[in-house]
Parts: sequence; structure tokens; C-alpha cells
Amino acid sequence: MDILAGIDWAGDHHDICLMDAEGKVLKEFRIQQDIDGFGRFKNELNMYAKEQIHLAIETNHGLLFEHLVCMPYKLFVMNPASLSNYRERYHLSGTKDDKIDARLLANFLRTERHRLKPYRMNSDLVETLKLLTEDRARLLRNKVRMQLQLIDTLKQYYPAALELFSDITSAIGLSFLERYRTPEASKQASLNELKRFFKKNRYSRPSRVEEIFTLLQGESLQARPFYVQAKERFVKAILPQLKHITAEISAYDKEIKQCFEKHPDHDTFSSLPGVGEGLGPQLLSSLGDIRDRFSGFNDIQCLAGTAPITRISGKQRFVFFRSACNKTFRNTMYHVAFSSLNHSVWARHYYDKQREKGKTHAMALRALAHKWLRVIYALWVNKRQYDENYHLAQIARFSFAQVKAA
Repeated sequence: MDILAGIDWAGDHHDICLMDAEGKVLKEFRIQQDIDGFGRFKNELNMYAKEQIHLAIETNHGLLFEHLVCMPYKLFVMNPASLSNYRERYHLSGTKDDKIDARLLANFLRTERHRLKPYRMNSDLVETLKLLTEDRARLLRNKVRMQLQLIDTLKQYYPAALELFSDITSAIGLSFLERYRTPEASKQASLNELKRFFKKNRYSRPSRVEEIFTLLQGESLQARPFYVQAKERFVKAILPQLKHITAEISAYDKEIKQCFEKHPDHDTFSSLPGVGEGLGPQLLSSLGDIRDRFSGFNDIQCLAGTAPITRISGKQRFVFFRSACNKTFRNTMYHVAFSSLNHSVWARHYYDKQREKGKTHAMALRALAHKWLRVIYALWVNKRQYDENYHLAQIARFSFAQVKAA
């Protein structure tokens, strides 16, 4: 007999429903997020040790998930969107309730298990790389937020500083603000003092020092002293944070690079034009290293969101952008397509053709991303490296075959 366990997870507790293959609820209970709670869950499952036990949950991270993947049962990670649609089918109100959701998860697994694949862990190397790239992205979002806060503050009392460098949040820009946090402080600096400062900080454009000096000495709008003092205090507080998070992101980049280079698929992804050590780890994290977890290319394109949704009603045909997908994977493919424009002849040609057809930049890039995804999938499955000349020859052979057939 099959036992289906639906697990609705939360922050500090989890609701669980045990159901048999006929849809009969055997037991419903709640456990806490602690050793005792996990111990109780294990004991409840041990009561059905002679049966085939299958677990269903909507998340693939956190302590509960870490506990589940180590258990000797088949684990199914559900798409929250699928469960939402399932909930609406059985509850007209669409009510969200932890106890009900646990039951729905168990019943969904009972009725749809023939269409689902058990969760399989990638190698520890890929899982580590995935965590590192995700956390780096979080740090980068925090950095961008602080950069915008800094720029907004400077606009309010020190706009001249924003005109000095193409990016005030660059290393030289932050060093300048550390030394000269107010318009008055920068005005008092002599030309020789500025030359010494920029030389010490290895400024890449020493010829601009006199121009910068002139800009700082020019007339500009001035805020009241107390306002400048208050805003200077904020800049003083945020500068060390920006420098620290920038250094941490660089440290993450080194760790990601080391981890990526250790993986057997490194050469496959790094061989792609314009990908290298930047986008390569993100591609590997998204695809993983378990080839047979995808039944074919269709699974991959749905995961990446490059395949549009087509709906036909009568004589009308509607094409929609696919929003239900792995957003990180989709963004990665978008960047792969964009980066390839300057590194691949056929990619540039295909993009230009799409633009000639009237497609927008974003639409053309999505179409190119779909083309690249097919190439990447073939390379990944066959463990091969990308060869631009070989790919161009394949395109030419295919075009010739089409002309001959016509």
C-alpha cells in the first residue's frame, strides 16, 4: 500500500497529512521546527515502515527540506502554481489554510504521481555552487540598493561629486567621498593635493585631475549647513558598508570560480561565447548535473521560460509570455543571449534578422535565448564543448538542405 504524506511548511511549524492510495486521511498533525518535531514526524512514518511512503512539499530549501532529502523515501517537490490551480478546483473560495494545504498536497501526489518525477539531488559541488551564486545575487541586490541611496543623498547636498566620475560608486569614487564628504571640503583642496590623492589611489585618468579641480572650484547650489552636516553623516555611515559588501562580492566571485573550475562540466559551459567564468556557474547551477531528470528539450525550455504559451480558441490564436518558470534561469539565458551578440557571428545575424522583422530588442533577445538554450542543452547532454565554426557549418548545411528540398 502507498502512503502519501503532504507537508505544508511554515517558519516555525509544519502541518502534515498522511493519506492512503484510496484518498482516506490516515492522520493529520502538526510538528514544530525542532528536534522533537522532526523526531515525531519520523516516528509517525515508521508506523508505516512496510509500506511505500512518498513525501510532497512545495519548497526545496531550509532545515525541513534538508531533513527530508536524507530520509529513505521518495520526495516530490511541487510547483506552488500547480497546487494553487488544484486548490481552486476543489475549493471555490480558494481558501489558503495550512491544514487544508497539507491534505491537498497529499491528494495531489496521490492523483498526479504518474506525471511527477521524484526529487533528485545534484552533486554537492553543484548544490554548493547554486547556494553561492544565489547568495552572491542577494549581496549584489543589497549593494545596488545602497548605491542608489548614496546617489540620491548626494543629489540632495553634493551634486558636484556625481559629475566627477562616470560611476561615483566605483573604487575611486568611494575613496574620494571618504576624503572629501562635503562640497566645502573638496573646494578647500588644492590642485597639488588632488594630484597626490589620485596618484595614491592609482586613478586611471590622471590627465583629468585639473578638469576635476576646475569642476570642484566652480559655483554650485549650496544647502544649509545643518542639512549638509546631517547628509554627510549618512554618507559617512554608508561608505564603509558599500566598500565591505563590494569586497565580499569579490570574495564570492573567487569562491564561485574555484568551485566552477572543479566541476567536470566546466569546459562545456566556459566554451560558450561570451559566457566564461561569469555566466557559466549560473548555467551550471540552473541545469545541474543530473542529465536524465529532464525528459527532453521541452522540459528545459519550460524551466527557462523561453517557450511562449500558445492558446487557440476558434479562429483566434493567442501567444503569451511564459511567467511560470525559473526566473534565475530565464535571466541567465537572457544575459547569455545578450553577451553572445559581440562574440558569435550567427547569434548577431539571428538577432538582426529578428529586429528586421519588427521585433523589439527584448523580443529578439528572448528568441535568441531560445536558440542558445537548444545549443546548450545538446552540449550539456552530450558533454561536449561549443565550437563556433562547427555550428556555422551545421547552419549552412541545414540551409542548403532546405533550399534543395524547395
